[in-house]
Amino acid sequence: MLWGKDNLDSARSPKWRGPRLSETFDVGRFREFFEMRDAIAAEWKARSGKKVVGCVSMYVPEEIVYAAELLPVEIIGKLRTFAKADVYLPSFCCSFMRGFLEKLLEGEYRYLDLVVLPSLCDSIWGFYSIWQELAPDVRTYLLHYPSRRSKEALDYFGEEVERFRAFIEKFSGRDISEKDLGATVEVFEKNRRLLKSLYELRKKESPPISGTETLEIVLSSMTMPKPRHSQLLEELLREIEGRDEYAKGSTRLLVSGHVIDDPDVLRVIEDSGGLVVADDLDTGSRYFWSLTDGAARPLESISKRIFELPSPYGSPFEDRIRYLKAMVKEFRVDGIVFPTRKFCDPYLFDYAVLGRAMKEDGVPSMLLEYEYPLAKASLKTRVEAFVEMLR
Repeated sequence: MLWGKDNLDSARSPKWRGPRLSETFDVGRFREFFEMRDAIAAEWKARSGKKVVGCVSMYVPEEIVYAAELLPVEIIGKLRTFAKADVYLPSFCCSFMRGFLEKLLEGEYRYLDLVVLPSLCDSIWGFYSIWQELAPDVRTYLLHYPSRRSKEALDYFGEEVERFRAFIEKFSGRDISEKDLGATVEVFEKNRRLLKSLYELRKKESPPISGTETLEIVLSSMTMPKPRHSQLLEELLREIEGRDEYAKGSTRLLVSGHVIDDPDVLRVIEDSGGLVVADDLDTGSRYFWSLTDGAARPLESISKRIFELPSPYGSPFEDRIRYLKAMVKEFRVDGIVFPTRKFCDPYLFDYAVLGRAMKEDGVPSMLLEYEYPLAKASLKTRVEAFVEMLR
């Protein structure tokens, strides 16, 4: 039995336990939750009788989904083959969306009732059009995300988020009040602050946690109920500073890129002699680093936080460079690795500017383009050469 109670309140309460895992607490527990994410979501749906919403990237306002007593689950697209997806999507479409479509066609996401996609890139637009034709029983919602930064764009996105709330109310059959949203924002903000506290430990000369382990913790936060994840994080933060074995590697690295949903990518980097002490990732610091404006209305604070995220989807390059330089300084980084999926145009264009800016600032960097199946040996060779250069 995966659940102690059948209703949503048990999943939203800190008393919710989720799967029965090893009693010995360590970082591996987060890994187990992440690896069991599909089974957990399916079991939650079966016992609660409520719906599960797949969120493609962190630009979806999860708080609205959660406030409607639905379960938001971050979409993970890693796969080794894309035989079925390649029938519908071209090979130059990024492996993230091809992997997601493959898992949908294989039936691994049959527990999803709705997929929410922000309009970030051509691959997402193409997937949205194709999936509407393939599976009308699994609904899709396209959330329009502005490609520019201005007051008018912020106002537009605020209206778009309001439309999304109205859609979720109708979809769930439940009204979402300002009080509901306020309470949900508090739940998410607590988790964000705890994750930031974990990152603070990585500023130490000998961080008590590796970059791979940290990625597993953030990924589990994106795929399980926040109260339970926050409870686990509080336990971890109390215990981790007394850890006897510190993460290996003396060359301090920062990784910057899109969605890294496969811990093996960072494991290759850290097995090459570097220690990932910071990141600029959609599945890392960008997911939680910015907090909401406590003085604003909940819906306004949610839309503003997402709108102002420093990413290649509309942010001025000056903001991206400023954010990256701040992370380099705070975490005393020796070099930057830009792991980028093949054909991910927004981040490949992003690297051209960020890499040059970091070089001008005296910070060495390298582009690590990868694809699935993951060629670990060749990637490791390239990172080893970069780390050796930094020593």
